[in-house]
Amino acid sequence: MHETAAAAPASDAAIADRLAHVHGPGELHAVLLALLLPRGSKRALRAWRLETAKVVAADALCAHATSLSGAARLPWFELLLTRMAAQPLAARQGLLLAARRLMAARGIARPIDRLHWLTMRRRLGAAAALAARPEPRAEHVEWLESDLQSIAAYTAFLSRMVPGELADSPLGEAWYQVVMAGFAGFADVPAWQPPKAAVMVQALARLQTLSWMQRPVVVRGWVQAAIAHSRGARLADLSADALRMTCALLDSPQPPELARHYVVLAPDGAARPGPAA
Repeated sequence: MHETAAAAPASDAAIADRLAHVHGPGELHAVLLALLLPRGSKRALRAWRLETAKVVAADALCAHATSLSGAARLPWFELLLTRMAAQPLAARQGLLLAARRLMAARGIARPIDRLHWLTMRRRLGAAAALAARPEPRAEHVEWLESDLQSIAAYTAFLSRMVPGELADSPLGEAWYQVVMAGFAGFADVPAWQPPKAAVMVQALARLQTLSWMQRPVVVRGWVQAAIAHSRGARLADLSADALRMTCALLDSPQPPELARHYVVLAPDGAARPGPAA
């Protein structure tokens, strides 16, 4: 029996009717910021209201966006970013600045906030993709020690979200060890130590230069280890979101086990059947 992408709950289908008509810069601004809101954060919600004070029906848009299921939230975030990318530069820059203020409203940025921020910069044209290295001539994938240092640093960053539903889950270190065990034959594996933001960004930049053959190998290792450490072999929303955004930042296809976590949206916002296993 084949498994397909997550089916959209009835509530998602109703919300899609409204979000499908969101195309103007003001509405896009309001919805995209709403999709960044941490659940239950009063300070972030106050910041959102300040950033969207001039948007008509902003509260209704926020209610729609924050009611989306975990299977639909990130696909809608990506789709609406694509629409925002077609808006004037001032609107795109205004959204990026507002997102930074919203993320800072709680006094500390979450690991997932950093991925949302990098995703926004990339999709809105504020950051260019780095060129991949030529494919290695060897039949088997080989790794430089500097590559493994970057893989270790970025994997340690992801371990704050993967495989647990809550940031900094105690399972994160165990997941890191399983992932990095696959590279043990190439170099000494560094001890688990989640990096600071600047080190994480540097590690990601290095991973973005891996060859097209190497990137999926790293991604599959992350996803397979996450599923093995997840309750019921099902990815939690936080874990899946971190892995999906990382795949996009690396221009690497999502493994089917990850893709199935989400609904698949057409450009008009309609849900359509996803890939089979």
